[in-house]
Amino acid sequence: MPQQGETAGARELAAQGRVEEAAAALGRPHRVEGVVVHGAARGRELLGFPTANLDVTEGGEVPEDGVYAGWLLRADPDRGAEAHWPAAISVGTNPTFEGTERTVEAYALDRDDLELYGEKMAVDFVYRIRGQRRFSDVNELIEAMHADVGRAREMMDTAEKPEA
Repeated sequence: MPQQGETAGARELAAQGRVEEAAAALGRPHRVEGVVVHGAARGRELLGFPTANLDVTEGGEVPEDGVYAGWLLRADPDRGAEAHWPAAISVGTNPTFEGTERTVEAYALDRDDLELYGEKMAVDFVYRIRGQRRFSDVNELIEAMHADVGRAREMMDTAEKPEA
């Protein structure tokens, strides 16, 4: 279901992973929303990158599988609560682990202290880093994740902060 005010062209661009072009058409980053649910816990326990797994079944057009840089935001922040974090975002089926279910997972850069289960969150897709790929083993995946997070950090250093 599209966000209010999105055009069909912007939705199509986002679906193709062309999130920068979608943002230009919308005048803001493409956003999906959902409640944070429990995932396989590989990010926290195996890979060293704890992620917020969003259930986005009704939260908007999910971009093409890949890795993105953007924002992880509280959809309905309490006054005074920390509301947004730069993030590395993974969209896809986790093929290295033989996954079949498509997920949206956001790692708030340099944060491992966030407990967001059950909260309504949003992800703003600002930049596309790369497409999804299958890695030969977990170590190769971790190496790529470090590179992706570094790239996301660089990209988000100059990105416009979302409105609170």
